[in-house]
Parts: sequence; structure tokens; C-alpha cells
Amino acid sequence: MKVTWQELRAICLMLGCVESRTKGDHLAMARPGMARPVIIKMDNDLGEDIVRSNMHTLGVSRKEFEQLLARVRRHPRRKHRKH
Repeated sequence: MKVTWQELRAICLMLGCVESRTKGDHLAMARPGMARPVIIKMDNDLGEDIVRSNMHTLGVSRKEFEQLLARVRRHPRRKHRKH
């Protein structure tokens, strides 16, 4: 399953996470009650192992993750045009 860092960030936001810090090309997302933050490497395609690890950290099943990913892909963030 190919997932971009922007898609993973959007899923984290949907699950109540907030951006807690950025260091280099890594973004940390956290929410109360999580044992550790989700670390997202800001790279075009994230590896399956990274996605699987972050699903575990978020406490979601693969099926739930795929449903959230489908929602993100159906409704991509709209870019604002400058006037």
C-alpha cells in the first residue's frame, strides 16, 4: 500500500492527533493517551513497515486505516488560489 506523508498526516489529524514537533524531515504527531508519537518522514512514498508501525501506534486496524485512507483520497485538501 503506497501512502504519502501528506495522506498519513491527514489520517492522524482525523484521529485527533496534532503536530507536536518537526525535526529535519520528520514530523511528530501526538494525541493524549498515545504511548508515543507517530513519526512521519516527509517523503513521497512511505514504506509498508513505516505505515504498519504507525497504524499500531495509532491503534487502528488495517481495514480501518484503509477506510480512512480512502476518505482522504476522495477529499484531498483543496489548495487556495491567490487572487
